[in-house]
Amino acid sequence: MEHPAKEPGKLSRWVSLRTLSLSTRYNFVENSAGATTSNQGQYQSVVKGAFHLDPAGKYSIEDGLFPGNRFSAGWNGSGWGTGMLRTNLYLKQLYFSAKPVGGLELQYGGLYFNQGVNTEITGYDYDGYVMGERVRLTRPKDVFFDEISVTYGYVGDFDRPAVTKRFHRLKQANYHQFLFAKKATERILLSADYTFQSGTDTFREAVRVQVQELRFVDVFHFENYQVASTGPGYGFAAYGEKKLLSKLSLGGGYAQHDRAALYSDRFAAGKRIFFNLLLELTPEFSISTAWTEAMRNAQSTGPRTRFDVAVNYDLLHTLRRAKLF
Repeated sequence: MEHPAKEPGKLSRWVSLRTLSLSTRYNFVENSAGATTSNQGQYQSVVKGAFHLDPAGKYSIEDGLFPGNRFSAGWNGSGWGTGMLRTNLYLKQLYFSAKPVGGLELQYGGLYFNQGVNTEITGYDYDGYVMGERVRLTRPKDVFFDEISVTYGYVGDFDRPAVTKRFHRLKQANYHQFLFAKKATERILLSADYTFQSGTDTFREAVRVQVQELRFVDVFHFENYQVASTGPGYGFAAYGEKKLLSKLSLGGGYAQHDRAALYSDRFAAGKRIFFNLLLELTPEFSISTAWTEAMRNAQSTGPRTRFDVAVNYDLLHTLRRAKLF
């Protein structure tokens, strides 16, 4: 879980932490042929932060440390159930960030994907990575949009998650993206982007709306993509979320993809329904579940049934209570 900036802690002059969490989960996956491909316990530790190079924090080295030994993997097997014990941790993101003037950021190195309002359902897997450079402009009073982002880089090395193994890709490019995002009202967020990757042109759009008046749903989210080359195609996801109690949220939706791509490994080509549940036990601890099911009367690839239940510990919240960050 990422946190907004708060009152500086004792170490904030030199280090900022965006995420520091520990999680464990049970993962079950049945493929389209009906065979169980995963029935195991897994664990995860995530660190996302920055080292400041100046007192004002305009110049920094940003980093992301994650488990998972490939592009779309973010968990390690615990050795319980199918699969072997894995103890790998990879520095997947490492880049230089410069904010020379307000509303302008320059990034260079091993980056995260910028997806706007789109999620990993139709965008890129949250565990993925890209090598390259990015310019972000966030000056809505001057240019109308809340964010304009341009990224050039290289997407690949899908079995080399360590950024130190991919620095040579900074000299290459097979990916570029132009993204626009706008907060239309206090309740409506919009984004659209054009992405070129390895000969494929893709357009993506997404909208997220607060609709508490409907009573049965608090948030409605719609996202889609259109492939304009290499065989035109289309996919989308529609999702609704409702807070049932003060600490319990339930969400569900429908996703349809016409092809395999680098989106979340919960999804693949075909039609699927999915549900999520989040129970906040304390500010530090939560339980989450995720279930995805392919429609039985539709042709689908990849996982037919996937179920996860996880216990999450937000260690950063504890450190902030101690006023360290």
